Amino acid sequence: MGLGYASTRASSRRTRYPPQPVMPRTKRQKWASNLGLERVLEPSVRDAVHGPSDHRGQWHANVFGNAHPITLELGCGKGEYTVELARRHPERNFIGVDIKGHRYWHGAHAAAQAGLTNAAFLRAKIEFIENHLAPGEAHEIWLPFSDPQPGDERGTKRLTGAPFLERYRRLLGSGGIVHVKTDSRFLHEQTLLSAAACGVQVTHEIEDLYASSGTDCEPALKEWLAIQTRYEERWLGRGCTISYLQLKL
Repeated sequence: MGLGYASTRASSRRTRYPPQPVMPRTKRQKWASNLGLERVLEPSVRDAVHGPSDHRGQWHANVFGNAHPITLELGCGKGEYTVELARRHPERNFIGVDIKGHRYWHGAHAAAQAGLTNAAFLRAKIEFIENHLAPGEAHEIWLPFSDPQPGDERGTKRLTGAPFLERYRRLLGSGGIVHVKTDSRFLHEQTLLSAAACGVQVTHEIEDLYASSGTDCEPALKEWLAIQTRYEERWLGRGCTISYLQLKL
């Protein structure tokens, strides 16, 4: 059902992180550095696993100080999508979520240096995301280049597996949007199967993001898809095909 999208590598943009004054070299140094940032939340193991955490249901009031819609980047890695989307859309709030704080250290400090008060980061496992956000508190989800988990036959680890799609539906509510960008044909196909099994509508499908025409793609989506992470740039350089799916829960 492909949807067109035209872009060239020359016109694509990714987050350019400003130089850091002091570059922590170890994981422990980065963890310690994160503690000084206002919008980095790293709950205790008890809260993370058993919940609910103190910030559940309080993101608008206590973290962002506004009622703007919230978008999640799950498995955010360095947080490049979170930072760039926050930079482009001050009228929205963005939360990058990853279990490894030394990864999102890059994005968290870039957001702080840029004064992006609409970007936050949360250290959490995605399977426990409902411990950290109340139903309806977030409005959409981005899954850029998540692990395809080829050995996960039941889809319990794959972030687009049926158990996760049901989790997202409870979190976002019926009609919530999930964006899936991947270099894995396996993940693309498994996502379609999971969506069908869960009664999730596939509203956009682009099988080759950089070889499509773009005639049917709304401007905002074109802009978001043009954001490139370092991971994406590396695999594009090796000739990999990037695909995109938009799911309506």
